[in-house]
Amino acid sequence: MNLTQHARPTGCPVDGHVHFHSLDLVAATLSAAARNFRGITSGGEGAIRGMLLLTQAFGERVFEQLTAGRLPGEWRLEPAADEAETLISRNGAGEIIVIVCGRQVRAQGGLEVLALGTRQEFPDGLSLPDTVRAVRDTGSMAVLPWGFGKWLGSRGRRVSETLESFGVRQLAVGDNGSRMAGWAVPQLLSDAERGGFRVIPGTDPFPFAHDYERVGRFGFFAAAAIDERAPWRSLHAWLDTLNTSPPRFGAPTGPLRFAFNQVGIQFYNRFLRKAAA
Repeated sequence: MNLTQHARPTGCPVDGHVHFHSLDLVAATLSAAARNFRGITSGGEGAIRGMLLLTQAFGERVFEQLTAGRLPGEWRLEPAADEAETLISRNGAGEIIVIVCGRQVRAQGGLEVLALGTRQEFPDGLSLPDTVRAVRDTGSMAVLPWGFGKWLGSRGRRVSETLESFGVRQLAVGDNGSRMAGWAVPQLLSDAERGGFRVIPGTDPFPFAHDYERVGRFGFFAAAAIDERAPWRSLHAWLDTLNTSPPRFGAPTGPLRFAFNQVGIQFYNRFLRKAAA
């Protein structure tokens, strides 16, 4: 499937790159995801409305806070019966949003690796291949997520070399809902898909200006029977059977939001993150 095509709404929708950023934003993010998933799928009380693959940066402990306490608002949380890295969230209407813990690991040069489906933490600052190996050694799914300006020049060459070194069965690449709609799909991302790498899309929301409302608008459909006792294992097993990318839904960010986010993240990283540290 070409990256610019939209999938038909079949299967369980999955947002493959999610941040909660803080405990205070979790309930609002879940409600936004339910609303967005509701717009693309059917499903009644007791049905899994969708799945969120959480990607926590080093030191972030939101998932751990959720497992230890009660979430305010309309959402009730309980651990998956047979999966320590997964929480089942239910709202008053009986809708279910599955939350799967994962990590966003910063490799050398600002490149990133997503470790999907794990509570284990990984050190930042390793080389890109060593970071991928560390993730793979835990049995987690390793994804190289595209980032604005990060897959160009020497860094782009490192991404290409890493993809070639590990191959299509050990790595996937991540499309990002924060890239701008209307621009051409990044060349390295489309080349990777043509070469057989699976593309895992997700929104990757920014930590300001209600950007969490995009969660659930960009992702993929899982044509798999999701076991509520172990949702991630069900999804991971299905993804491992694929020789092509899963069908996707949604579109990247509009130009105004894209421009606002790019300016905003510079301000946030320079001033607000330091103030919160």
